[in-house]
Formats: sequence, structure tokens, C-alpha cells
Amino acid sequence: VVFKVIKAKEDTFTRNAGILTSATRKLPGCNVFAYHKRRTTDDPAGALEFLIYEDWETTKLFRTQWDSEHLKRFQYSVVDLVADLPDLKWYYGWSNAASGGRVPKTGQKRCWASSGALIDCDDTGQDGAVRAGAPWPEPRFSDNDDGTVTDRLTGLIWLQDADCFGEVSWTKALACAHRLNSGSCGLTDGSKAGDWRLPNIRELFSLIDYGTGAPIIPADHPFTNVKSSIYWTSTSLASAPSLAWMMTLGIGPTVFDLKINPNRLWPVRGESRVPRTGQQNCWDQHGVPTQDCASTGQDGDTQAGVPWPTPRFTDNSDGTVTDNLTKLLWLKNANPFGFRTWDQALRDCDRLASGTFGLTDGSKASDWRLPNIKEIESLVDYNRFGPCLPEGHPFQDTIRPSSYWTSTSVAAAPTQAMFLILGVGPGIFESKEHSFFVWPVRS
Repeated sequence: VVFKVIKAKEDTFTRNAGILTSATRKLPGCNVFAYHKRRTTDDPAGALEFLIYEDWETTKLFRTQWDSEHLKRFQYSVVDLVADLPDLKWYYGWSNAASGGRVPKTGQKRCWASSGALIDCDDTGQDGAVRAGAPWPEPRFSDNDDGTVTDRLTGLIWLQDADCFGEVSWTKALACAHRLNSGSCGLTDGSKAGDWRLPNIRELFSLIDYGTGAPIIPADHPFTNVKSSIYWTSTSLASAPSLAWMMTLGIGPTVFDLKINPNRLWPVRGESRVPRTGQQNCWDQHGVPTQDCASTGQDGDTQAGVPWPTPRFTDNSDGTVTDNLTKLLWLKNANPFGFRTWDQALRDCDRLASGTFGLTDGSKASDWRLPNIKEIESLVDYNRFGPCLPEGHPFQDTIRPSSYWTSTSVAAAPTQAMFLILGVGPGIFESKEHSFFVWPVRS
């Protein structure tokens, strides 16, 4: 629902919307309920446009909200706050369709100076200020009381015991996940061998909460034995396939290790709303290509996740490119500013506007931002390298496989911020005083 709110009554509207949101999120079946100020309208009276959006598991559960007393109180309260009738839109199957591929929030809600001091988020452009992305459902996880946990954001079903197998090599991790079945690792779910898999890099990445650390997953999770340690994924490093991608659950970088080394594993099953990684090939533990991916359990075999649209990108002929998977709008010039420190990168993106760097899109200062770690990672094609971008992309100046800043700080070490190496795809962290490239984005 879109509301045109009288500017002088914005505070009253947001207070009432907050009460509505808090009450609604407590109802069963509510996947998403959120609101935000979208933009200032062209209304001469200076009305502000607010968007309230929601997603429900079933129509029946939604009707509980529609008939609720707290919704009626909200409706009565806004009569004198709006400049026009609300614009109501209905979308069927939003969770499984339109949200497939949407980049979720990172979980970061605080902001820090380059010195590491906690600061007010207002007008910083940091991840904790913008909080861009699809909101998380509340609660985020459902304990299924059968040794499994459902992530209501992604639809994935995880083994509740996050360390059932200890440390094993990559090849053994694939085998352990494939053999997992009901009756082992605390499972009473009726699952059979072959139902479970080693998660790919995007599936494991989807658990990360950049607002916390040690372990870097949402604090209210119902998992057991989560280690602030290294966990294997089923995704090989395309540029050096004797290595595979892994996730460090201490503070969250995505990196890689030799497949022969021992690390932990966290099995997953089910279809999800996490996009595919792009990996289509398979390799053994020595990096030798596997002629037939079938039944290997590798990322190139399962290719789990939301398929990419064709074409993946649309060149808008105005200096911008739309990612048709995530709906994010990227600057076509992937290196407009050169090397910048983190603070400079935040300011440069905020000042970007039509008339500069090839833009003719009518954008104004503050329309653009430095992407968060999940937004820039969404561009990575894990089947390619140098750069690791999908084949046929229309971006310019991506020749050098360089490192790019994100707006996401490291919560456990806030003098550091996350950056992504566009050559092969890892998301790591570095001092905010360091200089990297910058790639602006907007919604």
C-alpha cells in the first residue's frame, strides 16, 4: 500500500505505522511486514510517499491481519494524515516469485567511524543507516522439532546440529551430506540418503548476520553446536579448482581452502529463494575436471537456487544497468572514482548524480549509495573469474580484477569494512583507511 502522507504529519504517521508493524509481525504466517519512506512526491503540498508491504504464508492467515483490531485502529488513525486515497496493490505468490533473487538485508543496524567509534547513522550512507534489501521475517527461523530448522527468509531447511561430523576433507564433506538421513545427527524427519547436500557458497552466505559475530549468524537462532569456525561449501574455486569455497563463521569472510584440508560442514536440503551461484562445472579434489557432474553433490551438479533470468542485465542507455535478477540498478561505469578510502567511497556515491560519469537518468545526489556486502556479492558468477561477472554483462571498465569497497563494517572489528575482490569473488575485510575501487548502486 502506498500512502501520500502530509509532510507536517510524518512523525505521527511513522509512529502509528510502527505500532501496526510490531503487532502484525507477531501474527502466525507473517513472512514480511515492513514500511519505509520511498521518496518525496511532486505534490505541491510536499506530501511524502510511504510504502507498506507484506507477505503471508497463506490467504487464510492474511485474513487474520485484515480483520484485526490493530489494523482497523491504524486505518482510522491515518484518515487525517494523508493527502490522497491509498494505492493498494495485490501480488500473488510474492515469496516464491518476485522475491526470488531479491538481495536480503545484511543484518547490520549500527554505524562506526573509520576509527572504530560508534556514531549516529544519520546521513552516513553506511549499511547500518541504509539497511537496504529484503527484510527478514520475524522470527527468522522455525525449529521443526525433528532435528531440522527452516530459514523462513530463504525457505532452506538446515540440520539443527551444526557440527555433527567434525572436521573432514571437502570430498568427505560432500559424501557425509549425501549419506545423511533420519535416525542420525538427531534427525527424526523421515529424510533419506540423497535428500541432504553440502550447501553452495550462496546458501551458506545467506545465514550470515553482519550485525553480530562469533558466530556471525542471527542471535535468536535455534541451532546447536554452531562453531566460530570454517565450514565447507559445495562450490569450487573456478580459477584454481583444487580449492573450494568456505565460510568463516567467526566474522564472516568468504574465502577458499585446499580441498584436501579438514573443515566443518553444515548440511542443507530443500528448494530456496537464494539465487544460483552460476557454477556449472565440477572438479575432483586435485582440481581435475570431472566429465560427468551427476551424483557428485557438487555445486555444478545440484545447481540449487533461483535460476538467473535471460537476459541477466538490461542496459538502460542512460549510464545505468538493471540486474534483472535482483532488480538493483548499477552504474554502468564500474570504476568511476578510482582508488578511494572507505569514507571517500561513501561520500562519492552519495554525491553521484545525473550529468556525471555518463549518467543521463535524472538521478539526484543521495539517490546512489555504496553497495553493502550482499548487494555486490549478488553480481558474482562463481563459474567465472578475472572478472567473476556473468558472461555478456554490459558494464564498462571491469577489465582489471580489482577490489571494491562495500558499506558494511565488521561489527566485531569496526575499524575494518568488507570489500569484494572482483577477480575471483571473495568478500574479505580491510582497514577503512585503505584505498579500493568503488561501484555505486541504487534501488
